[in-house]
Amino acid sequence: MARSPIEQHECPLYGRKTTWSECYEVQEVREDEMDMKWLLEPIDLEKADEICEKCRWYIVSDGE
Repeated sequence: MARSPIEQHECPLYGRKTTWSECYEVQEVREDEMDMKWLLEPIDLEKADEICEKCRWYIVSDGE
């Protein structure tokens, strides 16, 4: 089941509510598919790698 691009959750990286679209864009930056300049807020990539891998909200389905 797909997530709505406007669905929100409390983001541990930003410390505030974010949309799934914003979360997905952070992942695009982490994977070097998008320039950080397009994010609403810049991120520390090392911190994002650590936090996002624990949170994993950007993943729509783990195959469950």
